[in-house]
Amino acid sequence: MNQLVEINGMTCGGCVKSVEKALQSIDGVESVNVTLNPPVANLETNHSVSDADLMHALSEAGNYSIAGKSEDESAPKKSGGCGCG
Repeated sequence: MNQLVEINGMTCGGCVKSVEKALQSIDGVESVNVTLNPPVANLETNHSVSDADLMHALSEAGNYSIAGKSEDESAPKKSGGCGCG
């Protein structure tokens, strides 16, 4: 199954690597291709991965989120995973 997700918070190549690593760690994700321009992640999964799973992995990696989705306000904010933000 192919999922295309727009990502907020990426500013450099280090961010792209952090997001790729975080999304790859989700159960069911077989491959991930993340680009900075446009800021999207193309995921190949063996089943549908929920937005909640994606948001959790992104917030654990840094201050990243799915465009158009609100983050859990109780979650601690972190800078970008690459240290740029």
